[in-house]
Amino acid sequence: MPVTVSFDDLMRATGRLRQHPFDTGAWLDVAVLLHALGATDDAELAFATIGEGARVGGQVALAVACARHLAELGSVRGPELVEQIIESYATGGPHLAVSPPRARSATEPPPLAAELADPLAEARAVLERLGPWLTSRPPGQVPPAPLLSALPAAGARALIGVMTARAFPAGARIIEVGEPATALYWIAHGTVSVTRSAGAGQDPAPDRGQDGGQAALGELHSGAFFGEIALVGGMRRTARVTACDDVWLLEIPARAIATAATKHPQLAEVLASHARARLLANLTRTSELFRALGDADRHALLARLSTELVPAGTRFITEGTPNHHLWVVVAGRCEVRSAGGAIAELGPGAAVGEISLVSGQSAVADVVAVEPVVLLRLSREDFDAVVGVHPSLLAEVERLVVARETANRALFQDASDLIV
Repeated sequence: MPVTVSFDDLMRATGRLRQHPFDTGAWLDVAVLLHALGATDDAELAFATIGEGARVGGQVALAVACARHLAELGSVRGPELVEQIIESYATGGPHLAVSPPRARSATEPPPLAAELADPLAEARAVLERLGPWLTSRPPGQVPPAPLLSALPAAGARALIGVMTARAFPAGARIIEVGEPATALYWIAHGTVSVTRSAGAGQDPAPDRGQDGGQAALGELHSGAFFGEIALVGGMRRTARVTACDDVWLLEIPARAIATAATKHPQLAEVLASHARARLLANLTRTSELFRALGDADRHALLARLSTELVPAGTRFITEGTPNHHLWVVVAGRCEVRSAGGAIAELGPGAAVGEISLVSGQSAVADVVAVEPVVLLRLSREDFDAVVGVHPSLLAEVERLVVARETANRALFQDASDLIV
């Protein structure tokens, strides 16, 4: 159902901008209302001002979102802003891009004249006064921008060209578990929460999202990107992403990411590195094994783990054969199978293989990926090296072994009771 706006709404939004000129949301509200009320030229100027202020202030996703929105409106300001962004940030490598950021708190906004009675005239006057302040920054340097700084100018231009600026209201679900990974998202403005169901084989995390049974993995804010784990792993979505407030973000099609990464390996390296870092961060929040360890033990263990992408249908532990690794599921689902049937399902955070690793005996069941899975693997040699320095890890794994053996005995006992 369409939302009706009025000039009174514009007056209130402009008043908020007067009081909070550092608030990006206030700027965006004024720009959106100007457009909704038919003041097209004023809206274009407002979005161009916000975009330029974001560019020189290091808020690259916001700058790109403004540029794409202006392009969709048919304004020449959009392509102009894109070229300025590319000049500042598309460096083709990890080095710093020359551009002029400055902490916005370093300068105070200029004083404003008395409030005007006409809402449109008031909005124009405030934007005219605050615009030069927002867009002025002394020369300096900014850190590289996610995605763009891994690309040369031509690659960045092509990638920006397929980005779509999308708005989500507070409470909207942006990504749902199990959906195909068709896009990467880059937050221009707002905050999203990331949650995951406490599934089979996973000990629920103590903190919860708003929905029952959802383990909170954290929040992401303006400038962050998400969706790369499933994108890099070729899997379906492994977590739910929900807008905490009104969110504006850039949607980048997976095919465009794949094309850019093929032509420019630096981009693939950035995505893979970021995906691994996020997987490890998620793991420390969801895995019973990692949550029980102290910081030193956890970091020592993480440093030894290698990452494997396992296709659906792959059996990576075979019943009756030696297993030389501790495996931890970080994305996707696995099944534990014995005697031709599934006896358990393992989800993100679950450790498997610890019984045979500690005992030295053959594996007591098969473990099979039922969908594409990301696993972390620790060899017996690395395990022995870590526990030699961090004995608490051995104690925790032995505790898991006892718990798993108890559960296994119960499962097999239940199965025997069904035989008549």
